[in-house]
Amino acid sequence: MISDHEYGVLLVSFSRHSHQQSFIQAFKDHPRIRIIGVADDPDIDPYLKPLNQAWAKKLGVPYIESIEEAIKQEGVDIVSVGHEIERRSRIAVMAARAGKHLWIDKFIGANLAECDAVVEAVNQAGVKSILPSYVYNSLVRQCHQAVASGSLGELIGIHVDIMFNKGLPAPIPDEIRKAFFLPPGRWKFPDIKRELLTVGAYAVGLILGCFDRITEVYGQGDACFFQEHAKHGAEDFGTLTLVDENGRIGTISAGRIGVGTHGAGGPQQAFLFGTGGTVFIDGTRPRFDAHSRSSILEASYEPPHDDPMQWASSTPSQVIGIFDDPMTLALEDFIRALDEDDAPQFTVHHARDHLEILLAGYHAIVQNKPVPLPLDEEAVS
Repeated sequence: MISDHEYGVLLVSFSRHSHQQSFIQAFKDHPRIRIIGVADDPDIDPYLKPLNQAWAKKLGVPYIESIEEAIKQEGVDIVSVGHEIERRSRIAVMAARAGKHLWIDKFIGANLAECDAVVEAVNQAGVKSILPSYVYNSLVRQCHQAVASGSLGELIGIHVDIMFNKGLPAPIPDEIRKAFFLPPGRWKFPDIKRELLTVGAYAVGLILGCFDRITEVYGQGDACFFQEHAKHGAEDFGTLTLVDENGRIGTISAGRIGVGTHGAGGPQQAFLFGTGGTVFIDGTRPRFDAHSRSSILEASYEPPHDDPMQWASSTPSQVIGIFDDPMTLALEDFIRALDEDDAPQFTVHHARDHLEILLAGYHAIVQNKPVPLPLDEEAVS
């Protein structure tokens, strides 16, 4: 029986450290989704309240300056959490305890304790949860199809490259480079993002869906393309090596590599190695493409002055990819799960293990040695 129940969505924050605005079109287009309102708390960054208000006006819904009160509003079934990573756990726990289902952008907390709190709240409340960013895009879906087909034989290894050609790189004088690599825990900056976390998360999500439990992580990440990252001692590019309980090895390279480096927004590709074959998959199909080097290097394009790292903008692409909208696919899976009392493909339970891998990678970079899982954050700090 096909349900016609309509689900009301509360949008919590349009922080520039999230992708809330990327979800809007899928919400608006779905016949069974209704956006109820926009909410945030009073103690937020100065830029954020006007941005939240502008989105509420654009969507024709009220702006409520109290997340706790907004969650209690009649008609709210789903809370879309788009706040900065340091606030997500508290919001998600509050919403779950109020019986609301959770749509969360990328990470459920800033550390394992916060992630565990969300998982516990979801389990106790019996609500559904989804993180739509990791398993619905073309690259991940093609990789899963290749593994499931059996054509590779037994999967023994994966390498994933995901890089964004955003921002304007520049030479880095020695005098501005921090002498140490910033350990995990501080994620929010006014001018940068930790790119192993931000971009590497997509590659880790891909491997997590193809491998068994990860038991060891090694990382490297203190080379920089951008002066902004070097000043903070934070990475704009990094690599990870993951080993699962059956000895399979996954490697990733990920980061922000600057404008003029790729004709299609940056490489998004995977190499899958099996006992019966090897396959290369490009996430921005079609694979056959040609770019004029001069048209990339000599393009009269610079990142927007108000968005130099291009958190909310993209560089022009010379390639039109052929793929379905991942947010639409994620929303369909979420509604299916709500209708059928089932679980979506990527829930807060997966997100907890996902962040554990990334945290282990950061600790491995700081210590310059592999870090075993389960992660004991007190032991490695």
